Amino acid sequence: MEDSRGPMRKNSSQSQTRLSASNREQLLAGYAEGVSVRELSARFNIHRATVREIARRAGHPSRAPEHSEQVRGEAARLYAEGFTLSQVAAQLGIGDESVRSAVLAHGGTVRPKGRHPGRSA
Repeated sequence: MEDSRGPMRKNSSQSQTRLSASNREQLLAGYAEGVSVRELSARFNIHRATVREIARRAGHPSRAPEHSEQVRGEAARLYAEGFTLSQVAAQLGIGDESVRSAVLAHGGTVRPKGRHPGRSA
């Protein structure tokens, strides 16, 4: 089996596509030029973690966070004001994990999941 990216692994519960050598080279060139991991994953129809793994195996250093320090600081501030991770993520247009990372990087702690006492739905 094969698709536009190259041969696909057979007998797998998940579709696993092997990038062709030329696609792998294009991905690594884009990564080296600073194209975002999110854009590369969409372009090659692979998971973001796969982009990072291919780059790591090729010897590329891991990148700094994709969001500016200003965005990360704003995320930490909003979360400290009582917004949930999801609410902050939606407001800033970033992922929940990015908000969590920003909160921890700014010395905050992540509240446990679930309803908070004193809040109404």
